[in-house]
Formats: sequence, C-alpha cells, structure tokens
Amino acid sequence: MKILHGPFNIGNQPWSLSRAERRRGNRSDLVIRSGTWFRYPADKVLYDDTASNFQKVARSAWFGLSALLRYDVLHYYFGTTFLYPGYAFEGVGRMGPLLNRLVTIDLKLAKGLGKKRFMTLQGCDARLAGEGNRRNEWTMCASGRCSAYEACVTSLDARRSRLIDHVLPLFDRVFYLNPELGHVVPGGQFLPYANVEIGHFSPEYPRAEGKPRIVHAPSDASIKGTQMILDALERLKSRFDFELILVEKKTHEEAMAIYRSADLAIDQVLAGWYGGFAVEMMAMGKPVVCYVRESDLKFVPPAMRDDLAILNVDPGRLTEDLAAILERRAEWTELGKRARRYVERWHDPDHIAGAMIAAYRSPDSKFVLAPAGAEVE
Repeated sequence: MKILHGPFNIGNQPWSLSRAERRRGNRSDLVIRSGTWFRYPADKVLYDDTASNFQKVARSAWFGLSALLRYDVLHYYFGTTFLYPGYAFEGVGRMGPLLNRLVTIDLKLAKGLGKKRFMTLQGCDARLAGEGNRRNEWTMCASGRCSAYEACVTSLDARRSRLIDHVLPLFDRVFYLNPELGHVVPGGQFLPYANVEIGHFSPEYPRAEGKPRIVHAPSDASIKGTQMILDALERLKSRFDFELILVEKKTHEEAMAIYRSADLAIDQVLAGWYGGFAVEMMAMGKPVVCYVRESDLKFVPPAMRDDLAILNVDPGRLTEDLAAILERRAEWTELGKRARRYVERWHDPDHIAGAMIAAYRSPDSKFVLAPAGAEVE
C-alpha cells in the first residue's frame, strides 16, 4: 500500500510507525508542514519560517489535494489535515460555513475516491478542558495550572467539539494516544505510542550505587505538573541525596544522551497518562514515575492494564509517594527490566504497524491490539 502520514510529527509517533510500515513492504511516507526545535525527522517538509502565510496555506493545500491521487491511505495527526487547520472558522460572517466546507473537501474527495482515512489524536487536539475539569479531581485543565485553560473554556473547547462532532465522522477510524479522550471521542479507540524503535535502544539499567540521577523533561511545565514535582523533591532533599536534571530546549538527539545517564524518570503528574518521553525511558530500562488516572483505564486493553509498568503516584500525596519510591532504590534495576519488557510487548512499532496495516486494509473489521508475541485477530 501507499500510505501517507502527516501533517505533523508530534512525539515522533508518525515517523516510527511509517518506518515500521516500510519494513513490512509498504510505501509509507511522512510529510509535514514545518519542522520544530525537536528536529524530529520527516521525508518531506513543505515550508519553513521564511514562507508567507499565503505560501504556507497554498503549499499545504496543494500537497493535501494532490496526495489523493498518490496514496491509498491517509493517516493524519493532531486533529488536522493538510487542509483542515484543526478548528472551525468562526466570526467571519457568511464566509464561515463556506470555509468550513472547503477545509474538509479533501476528506470528502478521499471518501469518493475510495481512499482510507485515519486520524490519530494526541491530547489537546480533542481534550475538552471544561469537561475534564468537572470530571477529574486532578488535571492540568484548571485555572492556575495550564496557561491555556481560560482560552480553552471560552473558545477552544467549542472548536474541539466541532472537530469531534463534524470532522472526525469523516474518517474510517479514529485513534487516540491518551485514554482520557475516550470520554469525549465516541467511536474512537485507544492506541499505544509507537514512537520508539525499541531495537535501537540498548537497556542501561539504574545504578545501585552513587547519587541517583532523576530526570524530568518539562516540555510543557504547566501541563506536566513540573512545579508540583519540584516542590515535592525540594521537601525530600533533607532525607534523600539525589541529583535532579531538567531537560529543556534540547534537540531530540541531545535529550536522548542525557536520558541514558538517568536512574529514574519522572514524567507527568496531571495528565493521567504517560507520554512519549516515558516510552523512551522505559525502552532504556529506566523506571518511570507518572500519575495514571484510574477512571481512564477502562479505555486501555485489559492485558495492557495488567502489564502496566509505570510507578503510579497520587498528585494529592506526591511527596509521600516519591519518598516511598526513593526508599526502594534497591528495586530500581528490576523495575527497569520490567519497564523494558513492557515496551517490548506494547510499544513496538513493528507490532503496532502490523495491526495498523490490517486496519488499513479492512477499516470496518474489529481492531484488536494484542501484546507482541500474541496473535492479532
């Protein structure tokens, strides 16, 4: 098959999945609108910062329409396509409805041409902040936490609702990487991260001696609960001797070099699930600390829930939970080995690509993702 991934490479998920699809004999390309400071790879970048707004829109739209003739499968990310910007046009008078029809014309044409259409949601593209605030005791969707919360509840939630109600139904299948989205995306299905080519990672398990090195990567400090983590660790300094490393504003390659030296990783304590950073750390054999929200686990396959290798913490007692983990340092090596086995079973791009290719061929069939080594129905 000829498979297109785009128009963004967030967290390296599209790249790793497309490479795995290539290894299975398909032509799978990742084309993105523009790059980011993470410098994740892509097969083609449509424009850079020197392009005018008109050039950006024109190049993206032209590629999106021409792709309909060159690919069998269109797999988009973050609630966008090469035409659809991820939001509804509002406040533009009579032009609003026309623009909203134009930016989804590629999906409608794709359906008419028999092309398979897939969307992978990655978090705030479809997260309804107001709804999440009401439902969850602990969430970044609250005043004083995420800086975008007020904008979300006043305008962005309405845009996301339009995406959920009017755009996502144009796809054959919708996946989400964060199980919280299962509450608001009807018909969607949870998909594990496939952002790490695990075979390229040699495990480097935690050291048993010396000052332990704790790594946290606050790519978005307000969403990850970074200040809560820093405050908790500050309170523990008098009881435990450790080195904390904050990895910020690094390219992906630079960050990976730092991650390898860690003994313990702290991911995030508000989102309710772990991110691509946690998968990278577990692939290296590092234990990972994260808040996993119990009410969201019903959207995760039962076998994956049973295998879950995350060291779960309660944000309401973060200091106490981190202290208990620091006291268990003698167990970190074994916990790192368990984490490595977990990503091998559930986050292997080659295994996930096999299930995805079956879904591309038959979008209406039941999608079942079993752990690596088990049969996929």
